[in-house]
Amino acid sequence: MKKILIIEDDIGILESLRLYLENSDFKVDIHNSGEWASEKVLTEAPDLVILDINLPEKTGIEVCSEIRKESTVPIIMLTAQTGEGDKIAGFDVWADDYIAKPFSPRELLARIQSIMRRYKTHEEEKNTSIIRYNNIEIDIEKSLVFVEKKEVSLTKNEFDILLRIFSEDGKLVPREALMKEVIGYDQYIYDRTIDTHIKNLRRKIGDKGAIITVRGKWYRLNK
Repeated sequence: MKKILIIEDDIGILESLRLYLENSDFKVDIHNSGEWASEKVLTEAPDLVILDINLPEKTGIEVCSEIRKESTVPIIMLTAQTGEGDKIAGFDVWADDYIAKPFSPRELLARIQSIMRRYKTHEEEKNTSIIRYNNIEIDIEKSLVFVEKKEVSLTKNEFDILLRIFSEDGKLVPREALMKEVIGYDQYIYDRTIDTHIKNLRRKIGDKGAIITVRGKWYRLNK
């Protein structure tokens, strides 16, 4: 049974969505403010998050940004605004979808099912031993990288960084995560090491636009 976390301060909406989604065979958890919302996502590990933009303590935009530093969980954002400002802001922090109030539970359910189908396909592709992007191919099992079918020599750290970024398929990868998971550094003073590896990767794979730096803090695949 898939688990959905709803973060919404309107108790009426919260309870009606919980009842509807539970009747649609989902396990549902709820939270009614922005405070500790991102921590709840990380501790509860839901399969999808429904996140209201207008929350007390922290906005949904702030919460989504915090979640994206640590997780690629699918996020659907809710807003009472009809203009495109909230929608653009939501997509800027890597929300997966957006729905304006008022909405029908059936429409929300359809969007949930659509996102989960895409996410399942993406996860299945991630579990394969080959990752491809444009003319770049990563053989995970053999730890090899090919550009236009020609093998490219990478250091272990370069390979691990490239694999980490490519595996996220366009999602943001925090610089701190690369330092800790790949390089093994816990102190931010070493952040220039990542910059050097990224520069070398761009040179070696011959596609300087493949890896994008976002606000000097994150990296992502250019998709």
